[in-house]
Amino acid sequence: MNRRRAAAGLALLVLSACTPPPDQPAAQASAAAVLLGWDTVRLPGDLVPATVTSVGDDVLVGGLVGADAERTPALARGSAGTGSPAWQPVSLRPSTPYGRVASLVSLSGDGRSIVALGAAHGGAHANFRWTVWTGTPAGLVDRPQTFETFGGQQAGSLLAVVRDRVGPLVVGTWQGAHGLDGALWRADGDRWVRQPTPTALTNTVDRQVAPRTAAGQFDGWVTINGSVIDLSDGVRQSAAVWRGAGPDWRVSVLPDPGKRSEAWSTVCGGPESAGCWTVGSREGAAAVWSDGGRAGLPELPVADDDAGVITRHDDRVVAVISTNGQGRLLVGQGDAWRLYTAPDGVIRAAALIGTRLYLVTGPENSAVLSVRDLADVLSS
Repeated sequence: MNRRRAAAGLALLVLSACTPPPDQPAAQASAAAVLLGWDTVRLPGDLVPATVTSVGDDVLVGGLVGADAERTPALARGSAGTGSPAWQPVSLRPSTPYGRVASLVSLSGDGRSIVALGAAHGGAHANFRWTVWTGTPAGLVDRPQTFETFGGQQAGSLLAVVRDRVGPLVVGTWQGAHGLDGALWRADGDRWVRQPTPTALTNTVDRQVAPRTAAGQFDGWVTINGSVIDLSDGVRQSAAVWRGAGPDWRVSVLPDPGKRSEAWSTVCGGPESAGCWTVGSREGAAAVWSDGGRAGLPELPVADDDAGVITRHDDRVVAVISTNGQGRLLVGQGDAWRLYTAPDGVIRAAALIGTRLYLVTGPENSAVLSVRDLADVLSS
């Protein structure tokens, strides 16, 4: 417990050490072209979305319906090949108390099978209680785990369920010798087993790893986004991306990270397009990095609770971010970037399926799913 308090104190130290002084004027956001045509998606059962992804020919949206003690997990799917998907509820069979009140916050699949993570608050300290669901597009089942699988005194948090060349992988954090290390779990039948922690995801006395999000990539690798905190000479927080498949993991601190930066989301090219792009924050403003360095972006101030997701369509990079709660869409090609408005609210999830961008924004219990076809933007 002392180590956990120390880790919490470190987080406060980083924030207080890197927050601009109160007399420093706030940067003004660059003007964005107004982008009309965003539609709010009505989901089956008034599903409140938490995440959106594509699996095979389907668009999957996970979340919950209801509120408080009446809430239940929910999952909807639509065909990615249609202009306006006919949404259908996916059958869910909870088998644990926390599964019955979970929100499905992360989804992964291969077109035949689906894995989902459910999250619910519980216990004396209202910590997250995690559930793992597996099945097919026809239905998912809550698979009971031991309390110590994802919980207990050494537990950190879970970030996402993803898929690499081996199969489904749960990414999170777990207490190590020097704070919360990165952690990975794989399925052994219906049970999930924590794997040996790769060196790249392990803390040292003067280096703290801070994973934030995770995603699978076209090449079968997984990227974990976050930061590395260097304590060797003061406190320096640098945006970092971990790439791995199986037991092989490496970490890269992004170019020109400044004194305080963090990676939010990474997309790597498919078979015909090499290289990776990352969106995050640097010195209180949105930033985009590529393998060639940091891109020159319009000024977009961000707060600590802002977030973003980056994806790509052919040779165009598409990043959607929140800047002090206002939605913005960045479309880039080489060194040229265009800025548009997007639905307001903190970004929770986004998926570009073909030319249609699905976007989950807003507070946890009242988030909305918006969609817009970006064909006109991507072709201009």
